[in-house]
Amino acid sequence: MCGIAGFRGPWSDRLLDAMLDRLSHRGPDGRAAWRDSESNFAVGHARLSIIDLSAAANQPMHTADGRYVISFNGEIYNFKELRRELESAGVVFRTKSDTEVLLRLFECEGQSCLGRLSGIFAFAIWDRASRHLFMARDHLGVKPLYYAALPHGFLFASELKALTVCPDVSRDIDTGCVANHLAFVWSSSASTMLKSVRKLRPGHCAWVDANARLTVERYYKIPHPPPRCERAEPTAFLNLFDRVVADQMVADVPIGACLSGGVDSSAVVASMCRATDPARIVTFCASVPKDPTHADNFGDDIVHAREMARRLEVPLVEVPTTAELIDQLPRMLWELDEPTGDFAALQTRMIAAEAKRHGIKVLLTGTGGDDLFTGYGRHVAASIWAALDQIPYARGLTSRLIRGVPSRSVLGRRLGRLGQLLALSEDEMLTEAMSFSNWPASERTSLVAMAPGQSLESHGAPFGRLLADTRELHPVERLLQLDLHGFVPDLNLNYTDKMGMQEGVELRVPLLDLRLVAFAMQVPISQKITLWQTKRILRKAMAGRLNRAVLHRAKQGFGVPLRAWMAGPARGLIVEMTSPRVVTARGLFDAAAVARLRNAFDQNRSDVAFILFTLVCIEIWCRQLSCQPSLASTDARIAA
Repeated sequence: MCGIAGFRGPWSDRLLDAMLDRLSHRGPDGRAAWRDSESNFAVGHARLSIIDLSAAANQPMHTADGRYVISFNGEIYNFKELRRELESAGVVFRTKSDTEVLLRLFECEGQSCLGRLSGIFAFAIWDRASRHLFMARDHLGVKPLYYAALPHGFLFASELKALTVCPDVSRDIDTGCVANHLAFVWSSSASTMLKSVRKLRPGHCAWVDANARLTVERYYKIPHPPPRCERAEPTAFLNLFDRVVADQMVADVPIGACLSGGVDSSAVVASMCRATDPARIVTFCASVPKDPTHADNFGDDIVHAREMARRLEVPLVEVPTTAELIDQLPRMLWELDEPTGDFAALQTRMIAAEAKRHGIKVLLTGTGGDDLFTGYGRHVAASIWAALDQIPYARGLTSRLIRGVPSRSVLGRRLGRLGQLLALSEDEMLTEAMSFSNWPASERTSLVAMAPGQSLESHGAPFGRLLADTRELHPVERLLQLDLHGFVPDLNLNYTDKMGMQEGVELRVPLLDLRLVAFAMQVPISQKITLWQTKRILRKAMAGRLNRAVLHRAKQGFGVPLRAWMAGPARGLIVEMTSPRVVTARGLFDAAAVARLRNAFDQNRSDVAFILFTLVCIEIWCRQLSCQPSLASTDARIAA
């Protein structure tokens, strides 16, 4: 787990130094850079030492003949197996690192090596002979990689903020990305908030040739469930799960875990206890004060985490969180590289900071269980939609009966949301289910200010191709595909990586291991979800390991009581950032549409808290962007 940065073009060493400065939090254990002056190529690395802590494993790393140079962020879990294969073929290694295994594997197999990797990664390899740059991002998008393809050069980095130090990278805002953040709280595409910067998508790789031409290719596609799935054996799942968790515990430093008291994180910790002494597994849980207004579904994670820690006999560190987190919002948004208004990010950072204080560099998390085996309210809603769709007029009738339920409570809000979704066609329902708000799509579109003659793609545009490719699947399976292609990498994994790395702590996600992804796709929908229970196969497999209360616990959000905060401690912030003066000055939003949104929230007529808060976060992110300096052109460019 590290930070990488580099460029090919007419830029100086000072620019690379400035880029690495922006990534220093990702690599507190070392820093180095290398330049190929003949090709105007430079690459740098900020190191967090996890495997092979010696100086010999520092990066950028070269092959013995000097042809290939790598800068790598992540971990290759099966590197020992790959090393043995390469050694049997005569390859001689100088280190014990997974970096050298990856470099030598690429030297032998080129791009096809990606099909052999089990791990989380984003890396760049420079070929001095052909003057080609190769980049790749892991299969599910655990590790980030950003780039800017400019007319006169190419830049890349682990984080967007490192690219903004280059004066040649335009800071113009991408309104399509803004619209998608308003709709979904994240943007599922290669676009970022800046028109000039792109994200390499999960499961993709890219070449930049000797003429600086960029070619992006997809090397991995998340599998679809087959037309007929045989019933899966919980025992087979449990055995595979244990192997995956054990594999992801590879490290030369202490390993801990996040323990929220939910099924997913509890299952991971229980499995870890079978691979090592439980007393060595320090666990961490965010403690959130219970919301007295009951407007949000947060508050009792710590109770269940304590019970699971006692059962598993693992140490538990409680990390308290309060409304003071609001003061940290501007900093958080800039660190995320996206205006994602989800306080789960700050909680993740606080857990990582506590882990760091305990001398732990690696944490295993339960991220991904909801997205493979179902777990969110939208999955239940899609299941109900599918069941009622089999009965003539049932969807419409049920929708009319429940849509008018007041949204002042969690239950009322959920029923109203379900009623809204039941009234839609399947594709509309799936797209709308990904939104965190019941504000109509037409109203969301009207929020974005458009210049005369300008048009904006539909908010559902990022899902268009995926919706077309999944029409043969059950609605819930289609929704899981949307999760894995967008919600997981662009929201959950983004804040997991960025917030962990702010503290120099690596967060791993065993539930998103490719073997578990492949297994999950073979599990029949009936073993994932019914109208009364989600994650059925996971719960059944873990029945002998987890407390009954955890096994049957309803889904609870990871974060803070946002709606209560917006009406209370954050009220002043909301009022200021959505004032006509601020909205008009920014020029991204239509002031009248924003006023309608504010009124809907103030009068509690619609559940629009997340879209309103996202709008505020976009304004704050833009302010943060304007405060971040770039190098002067004379410093960034190579002297003529």
